[in-house]
Amino acid sequence: MEKSRQRPPYPEIIDDPSLKTRSRIFWETVVTLGFWGVILYLLQFFLSFLLWVFSVHLMHQEIYELGNPEMLRLFRNAGWLTSIIVLLTILWSYYNLMLFRLRGERRRRQMSICFDKDLASFFKVDLEVLEKSKDYSRLAITQQEDAVLITEITP
Repeated sequence: MEKSRQRPPYPEIIDDPSLKTRSRIFWETVVTLGFWGVILYLLQFFLSFLLWVFSVHLMHQEIYELGNPEMLRLFRNAGWLTSIIVLLTILWSYYNLMLFRLRGERRRRQMSICFDKDLASFFKVDLEVLEKSKDYSRLAITQQEDAVLITEITP
């Protein structure tokens, strides 16, 4: 019999592309490309701004000295839009947090490192008794030779 060892806390991820259907691969690709498109679209303003700042033109001279009102209006609108998006994201996160707190749910479920079946077979305990003993706070356990007996269960 092998030595007992701690199991990894997370299940092994099966990464076998041959298990995916063609439609699943297609839709995963479409969704991924769609989200990348949205991200690039949202970053377009900042990328063009950075290219404009590092070009030959001086930002201070073009905006303030020449008095480019269209550019100032663009910066003001972009600032408002960014503020609104950040505020909506914060409110949405707070809503989700309160929703899960009110329900009493946890988003991450704890995963047992050792399964009941393996634990029962290692200690040679009846699986039903082991599952029943989880509901109680105090157990009386005796060991006879190589088997473990749960003799008394108190709530």
